[in-house]
Amino acid sequence: MPLTGRKVTILGAGIAGLAVATALARRGAEAVVLERSDAIREVGAGLQISPNGVAVLEALGLGPALATHGVRARAVHLRDFRAGREVLRLDLSTGRGAYHFIHRADLIEMLADAARAAGVQIRLLHDITGVTIADGRAQLTTAQGAQAMADLLIGADGLHSVVRGALNGMAAPDFTGQVAWRALVPATGPVAPVAQVFMGPGRHLVHYPLRGGELINIVAVE
Repeated sequence: MPLTGRKVTILGAGIAGLAVATALARRGAEAVVLERSDAIREVGAGLQISPNGVAVLEALGLGPALATHGVRARAVHLRDFRAGREVLRLDLSTGRGAYHFIHRADLIEMLADAARAAGVQIRLLHDITGVTIADGRAQLTTAQGAQAMADLLIGADGLHSVVRGALNGMAAPDFTGQVAWRALVPATGPVAPVAQVFMGPGRHLVHYPLRGGELINIVAVE
């Protein structure tokens, strides 16, 4: 489908929203991202990007930025929680694609820079509280009561998405009973570019380096 001149509105300036906006703008679309926050801030912790995700970032022209801000992973070590005995080692240094660790804030900044460079407009303080569909177009309502029309609307507005509600009806998410605790701590010495996974009954803990080994990302899941 030709995209040149097509006006696209994306709700949410997260990873998905910025990535799809950049991809569409690079194909000629006039993309606008509406974000409720007043700034794109440094939030979140570490992410692991597998080769398919790396391929997407490279297609968006972000391969060099990923190499600069990410940590190229060499392996994943699976360990028994009782004494740290290694159960399995997954070698990530060979194969068809790279595997990276990166701070979510760095990834968001990379995507925002790429989006702006592609001509995407990122509009902050746009809190869309309602979406209705009429005659094949989407009508957006802001928290202040203002209304606007969108020819093509993409919802990337998170867990409580108003776009999802407009299409499928509002439904409260169900708690799965699983909880993840995340932390970032400064590294006190050299850290190998590997993910260490300590496995226990019904729970596990993962840690790996970020930002060139300056930080260690820790995730405990139960």
